[in-house]
Amino acid sequence: MFNQVLVRPCDRDFLRFLWWEDGNLSSAPKEYRIKVHIFGAASSPGVANYALKKAADVYESKYGSDAADFVRNHIYVDDGLISVSTVEEGVSLAKRPIELCKDAGFRLHKIVANNEEVLKSLPSSSVAKGCKQWSTLPTERTLGILWDAGSDAFQFSSCVRERPSTRRGVLSMVNSIFDPLWFLSPYVLNGKKILQHLCTNESDWDQPIPTSVEQKWKQWKDQNT
Repeated sequence: MFNQVLVRPCDRDFLRFLWWEDGNLSSAPKEYRIKVHIFGAASSPGVANYALKKAADVYESKYGSDAADFVRNHIYVDDGLISVSTVEEGVSLAKRPIELCKDAGFRLHKIVANNEEVLKSLPSSSVAKGCKQWSTLPTERTLGILWDAGSDAFQFSSCVRERPSTRRGVLSMVNSIFDPLWFLSPYVLNGKKILQHLCTNESDWDQPIPTSVEQKWKQWKDQNT
């Protein structure tokens, strides 16, 4: 995605590098400048997202406001996620952002949907590999959350690493759960209540937690398995 966005000529001096032809370090190096935004530069994600949103503004009249709004508001870095009410809307909205991005030099692909008609309406090259056979829809990771396309349900993988039974370990384990939409709030809040209790009682960071709390902590961890 980054490589599809050009760097302004006046800024390319910041992306100079030396190159030895044929790997011959005894020869004089040649000086080059990178013309596109690169992986590893702190500015690249922001610049690429600006370019993508700018493309939505430029091509909105050609592809429609709903397609432009999808590109502007429903894509985070290189992941897009949206839900519509009907198959007809899904078919229409799946096609036009692909063409909008193509006009801007971006490739929108690896598309997953939970409807066969939507997937079949798209070019095969734009559909995710796991969706080529409708009978076996995949489970995809979308913005850190697992989505089972077959059942149209969100899932969470139990991958919280074990930590020592100390205040520091409780803090690390509770905060390691990625739940941006708060689906797991009933579970996570119980862990935070245990942490709050330890903080209120000023438990030492690296000493074993009190016996009275340890049983609750063990029960909370067991729910994660």
